[in-house]
Amino acid sequence: RISWISNIIVVVSPENIETMKSIIEKYGHKRVVVVKGGITRHRSIFNGLKVFVENEFSNHLLQKPEVVIIHDAVRPFVEEDILSKVVMAAKEHGAAGAIRPLVSTVIASAADGCLDHSLERARYRASEMPQAFLFDIIYEAYQQCTDYDLDYGTECLHLALKYCKTNAKLVEGTADLWKVTYKRDLYAAESIIKDNLSQQVCVITDVKEAVVQVGFLLQESLKSQIKVEAISISLSKNDSHLLNIFSGWCYNFVCINVSSKDA
Repeated sequence: RISWISNIIVVVSPENIETMKSIIEKYGHKRVVVVKGGITRHRSIFNGLKVFVENEFSNHLLQKPEVVIIHDAVRPFVEEDILSKVVMAAKEHGAAGAIRPLVSTVIASAADGCLDHSLERARYRASEMPQAFLFDIIYEAYQQCTDYDLDYGTECLHLALKYCKTNAKLVEGTADLWKVTYKRDLYAAESIIKDNLSQQVCVITDVKEAVVQVGFLLQESLKSQIKVEAISISLSKNDSHLLNIFSGWCYNFVCINVSSKDA
């Protein structure tokens, strides 16, 4: 849905590779490459980066990007605006990442299980995804990682700083970057998806000029209240584009067709 992203590398556990490939085939995704993940977060990300430079990880090497975005599937509601912001910041600074205010105070416990100290919450931020990097910087950082980094580390921005002296630009993120972490979060995510879909409508018209005009007027009258997508297509054909619309764009459709020759 974001045209300026050239390739999407999906890193998944070995047992889920075939399932992911079937999903990609079902929905006709063209820019997606599936890669086997590692046993840790950093090892999985490193495998995804290798698709652009190492034949072992791809049947044919993809064109190396200037900027790479790293995102995780547990934040499914990321919007194009924040992606664009971290990419532009990464082009200028070499690395960038979304952040959010802490909602709880962070404390450290002593060896005896009692409070050791707490952090001043106003001075700290939660590191979120997406993060973006100049490809050469983040790939070089991963090449220099120790096994300890790869096995126990979680923060990509820290790797860019530690190994490439690249100080990341921090970009204020939005509330929709929350993580689907626990089972109860799945119900919240489902509710958000249904709510978003209920506020969308797809207006489908025949290609006839008069019908297209009716659809345009309807779109104009509705778009101040809900998100409207207008499609003009030949309704007499079993068009694959039309089938794609029905299979997943939204729940609500308005179909305008004129069957009478005198209309």
